[in-house]
Amino acid sequence: MDIGVAATHAVWWGSDHPKWRSKNEFSKYFLTSFLEGYLEENHLDYEWIKRIPLFMEYRNISSFFWWLKDWDGDEGKLTESQKNAITDAVALIQANKAFDGCDLQL
Repeated sequence: MDIGVAATHAVWWGSDHPKWRSKNEFSKYFLTSFLEGYLEENHLDYEWIKRIPLFMEYRNISSFFWWLKDWDGDEGKLTESQKNAITDAVALIQANKAFDGCDLQL
């Protein structure tokens, strides 16, 4: 979970740089670099590494509910950012895409 949270926040905040063509490209670069350092100091079975995208999705969903925890159902009270987040999340779910549209194969 610690890796999933770090990776999720890295993708949210780091992937908008013009250097990256997509969140997917950034997420693969970040996780590869992160895991190289992490595995120098820690042991992690490959089965857990393959599950990192699942933990990223869990963090994404948890954050989504946290953002909406005070929402009473009145869409007029949502900010544009919240409305966009909802629209984007629903579109990804409907398209059966993984975390934030990233296709992570670890």
